[in-house]
This record gives sequence, structure tokens and C-alpha cells, in this order.
Amino acid sequence: GEDSGLLFADYMLQWLGTMRAKVSPTTYTGYQNLVKNSIFPYFRERHITLTGLRPSDLQGYYDYLLASGVSGNTALHHHANIHKALKDAVRLDLVDRNIADLVERPKKTPYIPRYYSLGEANELLDKLRGHWLWLPVMLCLFYGLRRSEVIGLKWSAFDFNHNCVSIRHTVTTCSIKGEQLTIKKDKAKNKSSLRTYPLIPFLKERLLEAKKQQEENRKLCGRSYNKENLGYVCVDVIGNLIKPNYVSSTFGKLLAKNNLRHIRFHDLRHTCASLLLANGVPMEQVKEWLGHSEISTTVDIYGHLQYATKQQSAAAIEQDIVTPMLQKLSAVSL
Repeated sequence: GEDSGLLFADYMLQWLGTMRAKVSPTTYTGYQNLVKNSIFPYFRERHITLTGLRPSDLQGYYDYLLASGVSGNTALHHHANIHKALKDAVRLDLVDRNIADLVERPKKTPYIPRYYSLGEANELLDKLRGHWLWLPVMLCLFYGLRRSEVIGLKWSAFDFNHNCVSIRHTVTTCSIKGEQLTIKKDKAKNKSSLRTYPLIPFLKERLLEAKKQQEENRKLCGRSYNKENLGYVCVDVIGNLIKPNYVSSTFGKLLAKNNLRHIRFHDLRHTCASLLLANGVPMEQVKEWLGHSEISTTVDIYGHLQYATKQQSAAAIEQDIVTPMLQKLSAVSL
């Protein structure tokens, strides 16, 4: 159809506005960051209209992102947003077809997780002993929890009589219109993320100690204690909920202070997975322990860490190929 004059950049802003009521605040924040900080300024500068948008325009944008150092995974998120927006434009009869269907998608970058060895994990726990971050770190190392899951833990999640803990609640943060919001949800990332773990005696003792200390802090602070977050495990001495970003920044500073190799707080989850696989735990069980919805996700991230399988393969190669070959060589030399 004829060019309506509506710039593609302006359409993306309009589309962003419609998405605010349709998706979660954290998802909207992701959309907002991509559109306002990258998609809008790039296409606004080039004055490309919505109906005048061509596959070469999108391909040029993806090439620009990759040349700027953006990873293939991030470029793929840009493509997903643009594709969704153009799909809605087709539905609203603003354009005849989705141009994004004609463009080669950015290639996903294989993700290789970083993690600590068993020795490094033990050293980390030893160095953090006595610090408030020790318990969240221990929970992430043992259960492979996401940051949102460990911060979202409530005392009601623990059954100290039957020695188990259920992951049912999350806490995340997002920025909307410049305001930092804390999002508390009584649901996990997906259905498979809703899981229950056994509570080992050592962790049970530490948790009960932390619960007792929290109750004493509440008595000492009296009216000054923040009662808004009653029931949460990860609060400071006056009852303020510990924010996700503060956990990550404090973790990084503690690693540097103690001369420990830098990893992200989320890499504690990867460390848990690597230790499970190193001890021969099957991939399917690792999937369930981490709360992945698909086994393909677990395999994609941790497939290269299947130590037990590789050890079996190495033993088979040694027995069936290497040993016979060496025996033949020895016979020839004699």
C-alpha cells in the first residue's frame, strides 16, 4: 500500500506502549530497554517509514548490532521484538506482510557457563563464613537456585518437621519510567520451576539459627523494624528486603576482597549443575533439580560437562582401540 508516513521508529514506540498492559513488568522492562535505547534511535535517524521498511533495513540493523559488539543472543532478542511488533502491524492491517520473516535471523551464540570447582566453592564458603551473604550463597550452591528464587524464599517454604523446602515465590526488580520497582510473585518462572527439595541437617541448623537471629532483630528494633517483609528469609537487620542487584554487587566485591576468581552470582547455579554432573548425576535429574522446563535447555548449557559419560567413553576407547593397538605394536617390536 501507499506509504502512510508513520516512521517505523515511532510505530515501535506505539507498540511498546500497547505491550505494557499485556506482559509482566520485568518483560516490559526488557522490551523497553531494547526499543528506547537501540531500535528507536537507529531507525529514527534513518527516517524509515513502517510501510517503507525493507528486509535490507533490518539486515543492516542486525549487522550494525553485531559490529558494535552485541552478542548473537542479544541481537536475537532485538529480532524477536521487531518480529512481534511487525506481526501485530500485519494484524492491524498497517502493513501487508511481516518483513522480519524475510530476514536471516541473527545466529545464537553458544553459551558456555562459568562455574567454580569443588575446591573453589569450598574456599568461597570458608571466606564468606559469618557474612550475611553466606546463607544465600550456600542455598544457591546446593540447590542451584536462581537469584530471584533465593531472595524470594519465605520461612513458610520450609517444613522443618518433614525436612524439605519448596520453591514457590520469587523477587525481581525492574525500572519503569525511571522508578526502580520490586516485583514479588507467588509463582516461579515456569511450572517446572515449582519444585521441592530435601533439607539436609547442616542447612537446617544454619536456617534455624538465621530465623532465630531474625526474630531477635525484630524484638530489638521494635517499631523501627520493617514489617512489610515479614516472612522473608533474605532481609537485613531492620527487616528491609535485600534487593537482587545489591546481592550481585556485594558478591562481586567479596570475591575481589578475598582474591577469589570472579564469577557472577548466577554462576553459583552453574556450579551446582557442574558438581552434580561431575558426580555422575544423570542429565534428566539435573534438569529436575534446576527446574528447567525442557531437557534440551539443560543439555544445551551443560552437555559438555557430562563427565561420567565421557569417562565411560574414554574407558571404552582405551579398552577397544588403544589397548589392542599397543599390544600389536609391542608384538611387532618384539
